[in-house]
Amino acid sequence: MRLSFILFFTGCFFPVVIKAQSEKVISSKINSVTVFLRGAEMIHNANATLVKGENEITIEGLSPEIDINSLKIKATGGAVISAYEFSKDFLTSVKSTLPLLKNLEDSIQLCQSKLDKINIDLKINTNMMDHLQKGVAKNISGSEKGLGITELKETMDYYKSKSEQMETLQASLNKQKKEMDATIRRLKLQFEQESLKGNKASGVLKLMLTTPRAGNSLFTITYFTESAGWIPYYDINITSIDKPILISQKSKVRQTTGLDWEKVKLSLSTALPSNGKVAPLFSAWFLQERHYRPAPDFRAAVQNSFSYEDRSVNNSELGERLEKKISGLQTISSYDNGPLVIIDGRQTTQEELNAIDPAMIKDMQVLKDASSTAIYGSRGSNGVIVVSLKNTMDDYVVEADNAMSVVYNIDLPYTIPGNGKEQNIDLQNKEVSAEYKYYCAPKLDTETYLLAEISNWEKLGLLSGKANITYDNTYIGETFIDATSTHSKLTLTLGTDKRVVVKREKMRDYSATKSLGNDIQQTFVYHLTVKNNLNKPVHLVLKDQYPISTQKKIEVNLLKDTTPWTANKEEVGVITWEEDFAAGETRTYKVSYSVKYPKEMILNI
Repeated sequence: MRLSFILFFTGCFFPVVIKAQSEKVISSKINSVTVFLRGAEMIHNANATLVKGENEITIEGLSPEIDINSLKIKATGGAVISAYEFSKDFLTSVKSTLPLLKNLEDSIQLCQSKLDKINIDLKINTNMMDHLQKGVAKNISGSEKGLGITELKETMDYYKSKSEQMETLQASLNKQKKEMDATIRRLKLQFEQESLKGNKASGVLKLMLTTPRAGNSLFTITYFTESAGWIPYYDINITSIDKPILISQKSKVRQTTGLDWEKVKLSLSTALPSNGKVAPLFSAWFLQERHYRPAPDFRAAVQNSFSYEDRSVNNSELGERLEKKISGLQTISSYDNGPLVIIDGRQTTQEELNAIDPAMIKDMQVLKDASSTAIYGSRGSNGVIVVSLKNTMDDYVVEADNAMSVVYNIDLPYTIPGNGKEQNIDLQNKEVSAEYKYYCAPKLDTETYLLAEISNWEKLGLLSGKANITYDNTYIGETFIDATSTHSKLTLTLGTDKRVVVKREKMRDYSATKSLGNDIQQTFVYHLTVKNNLNKPVHLVLKDQYPISTQKKIEVNLLKDTTPWTANKEEVGVITWEEDFAAGETRTYKVSYSVKYPKEMILNI
């Protein structure tokens, strides 16, 4: 009986031992990382000594947050990988942080005990102060004849002495309480941060492979993860307006891959992985009679649903496309019962759609007739508005339409912690020439802005991002570089300069209102005064505006006594003067126009 048990136990346990001995567990090391604007490609290396024939290898130290479809494994030495399995290990990384977490937890408990003792002392001292006050008051008023002078003096001296002691103790206890609260708060924050580190999982890769001979094999593991990214930003340094601009291109890199990237070869790429995007195709566009204009709430939402191609056209083309998209909404809005509203697959109301911030709308489609009833049945007989909301970071990333991406390879080894905190990395410096101008539109803003215009800026290879501006070694503010702009020049707003003064006044003596039969004619005259208080010449762009008529009954005329202009954009009624001003020079400009309209009309002038 005993021999049978030993044989049974040996037969069950021995295969397990043999299997454990044949399975090799090795650690991998991150060799290089290419960080995209969203996501990163990580490359690990690992070495293992293999036996001839079948081998089972377990490779630890991978990120748990990987796209399994992107996983690629290569092995040297003629090893053939027959099967692999990826899993997550939630225990390995916790062990190293347990002692520190235990120490922090003990410190928090100790400080909490001290805080409890302080709170008890505060409560006792407060009660004693209350009893002292009540006792003195009772002692003074307890006698029918009252206290004598000597007794009263003794009572007050006692009260003063005890009150000072108790108030001093109260202040000391309150200070100790405040300090202890701050200490506990700091310890808890550190505990939370260390807990996050300890709760990281580790990616584990199990390989089944066959080798023709025994020897060493180098494994290269490559995969993509979405738990990383970088943001470009700039430092723009201007020493003076007669010298080139120094643009320092920088980046903010962050990652939460579950691993600390320690001394890795780092590359930053401007590419955006497609993530399965498919080129759009047109469906039939049916025109119907338009009964009335839609609610204005739709306009911003529809405009936000334009593709990048839509945003790259000029304003007139954009307006035409907007009207075409809105026409579908207008048709649906004409039904008595109103269209069916679907937001992220959920039926809702028109009020909820109007309450949504247009910036949160990813896509909006208008379904009508057969296309709506085929999907939603009789519920879609009055048309359907299908809205998809932005719910991932992909929806907020603008994909640049570049033929090739730019990759910044960094030769220095970098360490990027996996706690998600942004790490600032300098990329490169570029010096560019700029044309400096002062700009003011006093009808909108009386401040005068200093602008820098950069020609051929597309050759700089800039990306959209924030820019910190420093002028003469003084930080003056923040601007934004829009790399998707179609303008021939890149314009940077460097800040305001109060030494170039612009004042706009309505000349009431020259402005008048006349009655002409059934019409009223109003004349408006404005004076714009510009003074250069700088001790050097400046180039100023000055703009003002006059109204534009949209009806035949309303006549607007720009009068001849208006100061001759550099440009007049009649479609928007904007006059531009662009001139040089000597140091200390003052000039006056005049804008004069008349508006004629029927007496029964009320205009916004």
